[in-house]
Amino acid sequence: MKTHLVTFFLYLAILPLFAQIIPSNQNPKFNSSLNPKFNSNINPVFNSQINPKYNSNINPKYTANINPKYTSSINPKYNSDLNPAFNSKINPKYNFQLNPNYGNWEGYYMFNQSAEIIGFLIYANADVYLYYNNNGTWMGFFVRAESNFNLFTLNGQWTGSYLSSDSENGYNLFDEGANWTKNYVK
Repeated sequence: MKTHLVTFFLYLAILPLFAQIIPSNQNPKFNSSLNPKFNSNINPVFNSQINPKYNSNINPKYTANINPKYTSSINPKYNSDLNPAFNSKINPKYNFQLNPNYGNWEGYYMFNQSAEIIGFLIYANADVYLYYNNNGTWMGFFVRAESNFNLFTLNGQWTGSYLSSDSENGYNLFDEGANWTKNYVK
């Protein structure tokens, strides 16, 4: 009986280590000012300044210096400093602090339109965020392009998707056609 109790209490002690506790200053479920559903200033449907369909300065299709097809300095195929495959400092296989499974990371959370967490963006350096899905699987990485961040696959291919600033310390995710995916980062 004692071993069952000890096992049970150990389980309860270890369980919080695997649970994801989102800080309140990053949780749109508890802070409506962080949620585009309730804050029109950060919602690209209602704010044309943060919508790449209406603001060509933040649209890679129309602005070459934020498009990795035209600017090699922001393309990890041509800039190894931005590519985790060639830079061990930003590769979670060699730098365990960049892995959400180890719990001590710095970065953002990605949410869907229901304010449910769907991923993590872990700060690798000033120009790169590593992107993990909700299960902690490394999916790709974002590379800074002025105020945007372009999404690349693990092998360095640009997906066409990008994060654009919501003007209030977060980002909205857009696809290649400048359509808001309804996903956002806080």
